[in-house]
Amino acid sequence: MESSHNAERQRAENAEFYDALAEHYHLIFEDWDASMRRQGQIIAGLLPRPACGPILDVACGIGTQSLPLAALGYSVEGSDVSVAQIARAERECVARRLRCTFRVDDMRTLATAPTSSYAAVIAIDNALPHLESDDDIVAALSAMRSRLLPHGKLILSVRDYESLLKHRPSSMPPQFYSDDGRRRIVFQVWDWTDDRRYRVHLYVTRDTSQGWITHHFEGSYRAVTPEEIAHLAKHAGLREVSVLNPQGTGFYQPIILAAVE
Repeated sequence: MESSHNAERQRAENAEFYDALAEHYHLIFEDWDASMRRQGQIIAGLLPRPACGPILDVACGIGTQSLPLAALGYSVEGSDVSVAQIARAERECVARRLRCTFRVDDMRTLATAPTSSYAAVIAIDNALPHLESDDDIVAALSAMRSRLLPHGKLILSVRDYESLLKHRPSSMPPQFYSDDGRRRIVFQVWDWTDDRRYRVHLYVTRDTSQGWITHHFEGSYRAVTPEEIAHLAKHAGLREVSVLNPQGTGFYQPIILAAVE
Protein backbone atom coordinates (compact mmCIF):
# COMPACT_ATOMS: atom_id res chain seq x y z
CA MET A 1 0.00 0.00 0.00
CA GLU A 2 2.83 2.40 0.83
CA SER A 3 4.49 1.93 -2.58
CA SER A 4 1.15 2.54 -4.29
CA HIS A 5 0.63 5.68 -2.22
CA ASN A 6 4.13 6.92 -3.11
CA ALA A 7 3.51 6.29 -6.81
CA GLU A 8 0.26 8.27 -6.76
CA ARG A 9 1.92 11.08 -4.83
CA GLN A 10 4.68 11.14 -7.44
CA ARG A 11 2.12 11.26 -10.25
CA ALA A 12 0.38 14.23 -8.64
CA GLU A 13 3.70 16.03 -8.16
CA ASN A 14 4.68 15.43 -11.78
CA ALA A 15 1.34 16.79 -12.99
CA GLU A 16 1.69 19.86 -10.77
CA PHE A 17 5.27 20.50 -11.95
CA TYR A 18 4.36 20.37 -15.63
CA ASP A 19 1.06 22.21 -15.19
CA ALA A 20 3.03 25.12 -13.73
CA LEU A 21 5.70 24.89 -16.44
CA ALA A 22 3.36 24.58 -19.43
CA GLU A 23 3.28 28.23 -20.51
CA HIS A 24 7.03 28.64 -19.98
CA TYR A 25 8.32 25.31 -21.29
CA HIS A 26 9.56 26.69 -24.62
CA LEU A 27 11.85 29.08 -22.71
CA ILE A 28 14.17 26.28 -21.57
CA PHE A 29 15.35 26.06 -25.20
CA GLU A 30 17.42 28.73 -26.92
CA ASP A 31 15.07 28.42 -29.92
CA TRP A 32 12.20 26.01 -29.38
CA ASP A 33 11.16 25.83 -33.03
CA ALA A 34 14.71 25.11 -34.19
CA SER A 35 15.11 22.48 -31.47
CA MET A 36 11.85 20.83 -32.52
CA ARG A 37 13.02 20.58 -36.11
CA ARG A 38 16.34 19.03 -35.09
CA GLN A 39 14.70 16.53 -32.77
CA GLY A 40 12.07 15.62 -35.33
CA GLN A 41 14.67 14.87 -37.99
CA ILE A 42 16.76 12.68 -35.67
CA ILE A 43 13.80 10.75 -34.27
CA ALA A 44 12.30 10.28 -37.74
CA GLY A 45 15.57 8.66 -38.79
CA LEU A 46 14.93 5.95 -36.21
CA LEU A 47 11.24 5.47 -36.98
CA PRO A 48 9.48 3.35 -39.60
CA ARG A 49 8.12 5.23 -42.61
CA PRO A 50 5.00 7.36 -41.95
CA ALA A 51 2.89 4.92 -44.00
CA CYS A 52 3.67 2.11 -41.53
CA GLY A 53 1.19 3.39 -38.97
CA PRO A 54 0.57 5.97 -36.24
CA ILE A 55 3.05 7.08 -33.59
CA LEU A 56 2.20 7.37 -29.89
CA ASP A 57 4.19 10.05 -28.08
CA VAL A 58 4.09 9.24 -24.37
CA ALA A 59 4.80 12.14 -21.98
CA CYS A 60 4.47 14.44 -24.98
CA GLY A 61 4.47 17.68 -23.00
CA ILE A 62 3.66 20.70 -25.15
CA GLY A 63 4.46 18.80 -28.34
CA THR A 64 8.22 19.17 -28.70
CA GLN A 65 8.48 15.84 -30.53
CA SER A 66 4.87 15.33 -31.67
CA LEU A 67 4.66 18.53 -33.68
CA PRO A 68 7.79 18.12 -35.83
CA LEU A 69 6.92 14.48 -36.52
CA ALA A 70 3.45 15.53 -37.65
CA ALA A 71 5.08 18.14 -39.89
CA LEU A 72 7.14 15.33 -41.44
CA GLY A 73 3.99 13.43 -42.37
CA TYR A 74 3.51 11.11 -39.39
CA SER A 75 0.14 10.42 -37.82
CA VAL A 76 0.81 11.33 -34.20
CA GLU A 77 -1.08 10.86 -30.96
CA GLY A 78 0.33 12.39 -27.79
CA SER A 79 -0.47 11.83 -24.13
CA ASP A 80 0.74 13.40 -20.91
CA VAL A 81 -0.16 13.45 -17.23
CA SER A 82 -0.38 17.27 -17.28
CA VAL A 83 -3.70 18.84 -18.28
CA ALA A 84 -2.02 22.21 -18.91
CA GLN A 85 0.69 20.74 -21.14
CA ILE A 86 -1.90 18.91 -23.23
CA ALA A 87 -3.93 22.11 -23.60
CA ARG A 88 -0.83 23.97 -24.81
CA ALA A 89 0.12 21.15 -27.21
CA GLU A 90 -3.34 21.39 -28.75
CA ARG A 91 -2.99 25.16 -29.20
CA GLU A 92 0.47 24.82 -30.73
CA CYS A 93 -0.84 22.15 -33.11
CA VAL A 94 -3.69 24.38 -34.30
CA ALA A 95 -1.36 27.38 -34.67
CA ARG A 96 0.90 25.34 -36.97
CA ARG A 97 -2.03 23.87 -38.93
CA LEU A 98 -0.96 20.34 -38.08
CA ARG A 99 -3.04 17.29 -37.22
CA CYS A 100 -2.33 15.55 -33.93
CA THR A 101 -4.51 14.02 -31.25
CA PHE A 102 -3.62 14.90 -27.67
CA ARG A 103 -5.08 13.56 -24.43
CA VAL A 104 -4.36 13.27 -20.71
CA ASP A 105 -3.06 9.85 -19.66
CA ASP A 106 -0.74 8.09 -17.21
CA MET A 107 2.25 6.46 -18.89
CA ARG A 108 2.03 3.51 -16.49
CA THR A 109 -1.34 2.46 -17.90
CA LEU A 110 -1.94 4.32 -21.20
CA ALA A 111 -5.62 3.68 -20.63
CA THR A 112 -6.69 5.97 -23.50
CA ALA A 113 -4.46 4.29 -26.11
CA PRO A 114 -5.74 1.16 -27.90
CA THR A 115 -3.56 -1.94 -27.74
CA SER A 116 -1.65 -3.29 -30.77
CA SER A 117 -2.24 -0.08 -32.71
CA TYR A 118 1.02 1.85 -33.17
CA ALA A 119 4.01 1.44 -35.45
CA ALA A 120 6.11 3.14 -32.78
CA VAL A 121 5.85 4.48 -29.26
CA ILE A 122 8.25 7.21 -28.14
CA ALA A 123 8.99 8.66 -24.69
CA ILE A 124 11.61 11.37 -25.06
CA ASP A 125 13.51 13.75 -22.77
CA ASN A 126 13.94 11.90 -19.50
CA ALA A 127 10.28 11.04 -18.87
CA LEU A 128 10.77 7.62 -17.25
CA PRO A 129 12.97 8.87 -14.36
CA HIS A 130 9.96 10.81 -13.06
CA LEU A 131 8.52 7.46 -11.97
CA GLU A 132 8.84 6.35 -8.35
CA SER A 133 10.29 2.86 -8.75
CA ASP A 134 11.56 0.16 -11.09
CA ASP A 135 8.13 -1.47 -10.81
CA ASP A 136 6.52 1.71 -12.14
CA ILE A 137 9.01 1.84 -15.01
CA VAL A 138 8.30 -1.80 -15.90
CA ALA A 139 4.56 -1.05 -15.78
CA ALA A 140 5.05 1.89 -18.16
CA LEU A 141 7.26 -0.12 -20.52
CA SER A 142 4.78 -2.99 -20.50
CA ALA A 143 1.96 -0.59 -21.34
CA MET A 144 4.02 0.82 -24.21
CA ARG A 145 4.88 -2.66 -25.50
CA SER A 146 1.23 -3.73 -25.53
CA ARG A 147 0.31 -0.70 -27.65
CA LEU A 148 2.76 -1.61 -30.41
CA LEU A 149 1.87 -3.38 -33.62
CA PRO A 150 3.83 -6.55 -34.47
CA HIS A 151 7.42 -5.51 -35.28
CA GLY A 152 6.71 -2.07 -33.78
CA LYS A 153 9.50 0.03 -32.27
CA LEU A 154 9.95 1.71 -28.91
CA ILE A 155 12.20 4.77 -28.69
CA LEU A 156 13.15 6.28 -25.32
CA SER A 157 15.62 8.95 -24.27
CA VAL A 158 16.98 9.62 -20.78
CA ARG A 159 19.77 11.57 -19.16
CA ASP A 160 23.15 9.88 -19.01
CA TYR A 161 23.02 9.36 -15.25
CA GLU A 162 26.02 7.03 -15.13
CA SER A 163 28.55 9.77 -14.50
CA LEU A 164 26.09 12.03 -12.67
CA LEU A 165 25.52 9.38 -10.02
CA LYS A 166 29.24 9.29 -9.27
CA HIS A 167 29.41 12.98 -8.39
CA ARG A 168 25.78 13.91 -7.66
CA PRO A 169 26.15 17.52 -8.83
CA SER A 170 24.15 20.20 -7.04
CA SER A 171 23.43 22.16 -10.20
CA MET A 172 23.58 22.22 -13.97
CA PRO A 173 25.55 25.04 -15.67
CA PRO A 174 23.41 28.11 -16.45
CA GLN A 175 22.52 28.77 -20.06
CA PHE A 176 22.41 32.35 -21.36
CA TYR A 177 20.06 32.99 -24.27
CA SER A 178 19.12 36.06 -26.28
CA ASP A 179 15.52 37.23 -26.67
CA ASP A 180 15.24 40.04 -29.23
CA GLY A 181 18.11 41.95 -27.71
CA ARG A 182 17.33 40.98 -24.13
CA ARG A 183 18.82 38.17 -22.05
CA ARG A 184 17.36 34.99 -20.60
CA ILE A 185 19.04 32.70 -18.08
CA VAL A 186 17.98 29.09 -17.56
CA PHE A 187 19.51 26.93 -14.86
CA GLN A 188 18.77 24.03 -12.53
CA VAL A 189 19.62 23.32 -8.90
CA TRP A 190 19.52 19.67 -7.82
CA ASP A 191 18.73 18.86 -4.19
CA TRP A 192 19.61 15.20 -3.65
CA THR A 193 17.35 13.51 -1.09
CA ASP A 194 19.05 10.10 -1.23
CA ASP A 195 21.57 8.27 -3.43
CA ARG A 196 19.11 8.20 -6.36
CA ARG A 197 16.42 10.83 -5.88
CA TYR A 198 16.68 14.57 -6.23
CA ARG A 199 14.43 17.60 -6.29
CA VAL A 200 15.03 19.75 -9.32
CA HIS A 201 14.61 23.51 -8.99
CA LEU A 202 14.30 24.95 -12.49
CA TYR A 203 14.76 28.72 -12.81
CA VAL A 204 13.93 30.81 -15.87
CA THR A 205 15.05 34.44 -15.41
CA ARG A 206 14.18 36.98 -18.09
CA ASP A 207 15.25 40.56 -18.73
CA THR A 208 11.97 42.38 -19.43
CA SER A 209 10.82 45.97 -19.77
CA GLN A 210 9.72 45.71 -16.11
CA GLY A 211 13.15 44.44 -15.02
CA TRP A 212 14.42 40.94 -14.34
CA ILE A 213 11.64 38.42 -13.64
CA THR A 214 12.33 34.91 -12.31
CA HIS A 215 10.05 31.88 -12.60
CA HIS A 216 10.72 28.88 -10.36
CA PHE A 217 9.48 25.32 -10.95
CA GLU A 218 10.07 22.35 -8.66
CA GLY A 219 9.86 18.67 -9.57
CA SER A 220 11.46 15.35 -8.72
CA TYR A 221 13.45 12.63 -10.46
CA ARG A 222 14.96 9.26 -9.63
CA ALA A 223 18.28 8.80 -11.41
CA VAL A 224 18.07 5.65 -13.56
CA THR A 225 20.80 4.96 -16.09
CA PRO A 226 20.13 4.09 -19.75
CA GLU A 227 21.59 0.63 -19.18
CA GLU A 228 19.25 0.05 -16.24
CA ILE A 229 16.25 1.09 -18.32
CA ALA A 230 17.41 -1.22 -21.11
CA HIS A 231 17.47 -4.07 -18.58
CA LEU A 232 13.96 -3.16 -17.39
CA ALA A 233 12.77 -3.06 -21.01
CA LYS A 234 13.85 -6.69 -21.42
CA HIS A 235 12.04 -7.53 -18.19
CA ALA A 236 8.92 -5.92 -19.68
CA GLY A 237 9.06 -8.31 -22.63
CA LEU A 238 10.71 -6.08 -25.22
CA ARG A 239 13.32 -7.44 -27.61
CA GLU A 240 16.30 -6.16 -29.61
CA VAL A 241 17.07 -3.66 -26.86
CA SER A 242 20.05 -1.39 -27.47
CA VAL A 243 21.46 1.88 -26.15
CA LEU A 244 22.67 4.50 -28.64
CA ASN A 245 25.00 7.23 -27.44
CA PRO A 246 24.72 10.89 -28.48
CA GLN A 247 27.94 10.72 -30.48
CA GLY A 248 26.30 8.24 -32.82
CA THR A 249 22.83 9.77 -33.12
CA GLY A 250 23.41 13.51 -32.75
CA PHE A 251 20.69 13.57 -30.09
CA TYR A 252 21.34 15.33 -26.78
CA GLN A 253 20.57 12.27 -24.64
CA PRO A 254 21.25 8.53 -24.91
CA ILE A 255 18.49 6.74 -26.79
CA ILE A 256 17.17 3.29 -25.92
CA LEU A 257 15.71 1.31 -28.82
CA ALA A 258 13.52 -1.77 -28.43
CA ALA A 259 11.02 -3.76 -30.44
CA VAL A 260 8.25 -6.34 -30.18
CA GLU A 261 8.30 -9.56 -32.11
